[in-house]
Amino acid sequence: MRSLLLVFSVLIFLMVLPVNAAFTWENNITVGYDTVQWMYTETYTEGNALLYKDYIDMSLGNQDHFISAWEVLKADVKTRSTLENSIHENMDVIINGSSQSVVLTDVSSLMSSELLGPVAQVEAIRNLYTTNYHLVDPLSEPCDSSISFIGEKGTPLLINMSNGTYVDSTEGIDNVSISTDQESIIIRGIFGSTDKATVYFHLDEIQGAVSPVERVTYNILGDAISIDGKEQNSSLAERILPSLGMNNARID
Repeated sequence: MRSLLLVFSVLIFLMVLPVNAAFTWENNITVGYDTVQWMYTETYTEGNALLYKDYIDMSLGNQDHFISAWEVLKADVKTRSTLENSIHENMDVIINGSSQSVVLTDVSSLMSSELLGPVAQVEAIRNLYTTNYHLVDPLSEPCDSSISFIGEKGTPLLINMSNGTYVDSTEGIDNVSISTDQESIIIRGIFGSTDKATVYFHLDEIQGAVSPVERVTYNILGDAISIDGKEQNSSLAERILPSLGMNNARID
């Protein structure tokens, strides 16, 4: 299950209480000509927010019932490492039935500022994780193609595909709807019981390509920033301790 791979803290919730309205997880995927970007948003509220903060304090911190920036840093690094390793073991993006041409390029995260402070101070916690992939064989031919995503069943799914893409059908997406705006084809739904969502499509023969996806980076405990065409991995570790070269580092 992707929930076991994405956030280490979810393991605690699965052992203590079932996932309910106090924990939500959303998937937002953008498909480009030779890139895929998958953004996960997880939200903890009520008792789950308290359990999450307590876990960070007890397992990664100094058990003083207060979460500091250093403890958030450790949670950030450990989460990114866990997610990256899980994807390398089981690729979650599949093109035309194979993941051989899909390469994970980076994993980044934006930890909620509400994590900072007393553990007993319960606020809604919203974390954002982003994985970026490079497609060795770009989606450039006007022929029938498919792209699949391995996710967590029952979680909301939004897929953005650029204009010039014609969606023929979908599989494994419940309550699916397809709409078009000026810039993209938008597929909304929910991951079905198979955990695998597939979009069958073809490209406009004239356009023959899907526009590149914008890169995304983040400020420490701040807002997401879109940076077109630039490869940047701004993480909590890099912002707090830039001189230590903490990118992709692990803190045990």
